[in-house]
Amino acid sequence: MPLVAHTDLPAFDRIRDEGVSVAHPDEVAGSELPEIHVGLLNLMPDLALRATDRQFARLVASYGESANIWLHVFGLGVDSRGSAAREHIDNHYETFEEVRSRHIDALIVTGANPMYVDMTREAFWPELVDVFEWADHSVASTLCSCWATHAVFKIYWGVERVRLPEKMWGVYSHDLVASHPLLSGLESPVIAPHSHFFDLASEPIESVGAAVLMRSDEAGVHMAVHDEAGFVFFQGHPEYDAISLLKEYKREVWRYLTDQRETYPPLPDHYFDELAIERLTAYRAEVDRAPGPASVPEFPESQIAGDLGSPWRHAGQIIYRNWLRGLETSGGH
Repeated sequence: MPLVAHTDLPAFDRIRDEGVSVAHPDEVAGSELPEIHVGLLNLMPDLALRATDRQFARLVASYGESANIWLHVFGLGVDSRGSAAREHIDNHYETFEEVRSRHIDALIVTGANPMYVDMTREAFWPELVDVFEWADHSVASTLCSCWATHAVFKIYWGVERVRLPEKMWGVYSHDLVASHPLLSGLESPVIAPHSHFFDLASEPIESVGAAVLMRSDEAGVHMAVHDEAGFVFFQGHPEYDAISLLKEYKREVWRYLTDQRETYPPLPDHYFDELAIERLTAYRAEVDRAPGPASVPEFPESQIAGDLGSPWRHAGQIIYRNWLRGLETSGGH
């Protein structure tokens, strides 16, 4: 059984209910299978913590039956979070001190919802630098998602991300532009979601010795690696649920209704089908006609969510499977 539920993290029960094989530690005691221990640093905002736990646990669990995978989830900047998020972290996460005391084979660092253009102003920045310094000497590979990718380029090479004229969000097709073991079993095009205001293009990525593996003419770089430094980089989000961009769009509409953004949010690219677009266009018309926020009808989430798919999930599973296979063959536990 590949994923070991060694804590009471709710994500383990959630993905088990989806049919994912999740084992209790007693079930793998004495197993002859190798162990792979993966740290997961979850930097996502409070409301997204649980979903992010589940998304990455699901991808790690896609490895298969040839190793027992132990996922060690931890967070940073806990004191600055809301009470519900602090309770979730206190009850279900390990501390960084506990994680660094273990033999961790690899590390995943999630994206974040940045508060500042200057990344170094984020409350958890000094702690994050400590994590990367530890990972330099302690893990075989670090996989970075979106904001974490930009943080690594700033910390290690002084490369600054670039603010895009408009947010890049939607679902895009990408071409494989290099050969690499992480891409084994994939063919162009590879579908993946994006959601980011900031970007790193191919040129600055390649300038530090990293290799771009997947890119889109429309969305830019999706995936890159720096084999010598032991990094896997994503700007896209293969971990997303089918409804992740819908939830994000709903939050942006709410921000518009509460005067936290000036303009009504555009639809994510290539994500909704024609019926969903019709419903969301009709909803916006109702918003425009409403005399005030109290009169705005309920967002039609339930009418749309059931028809959304996640055509990117299979490719994400293949990539993570290849990544974990590389850890196992390089020596796991």
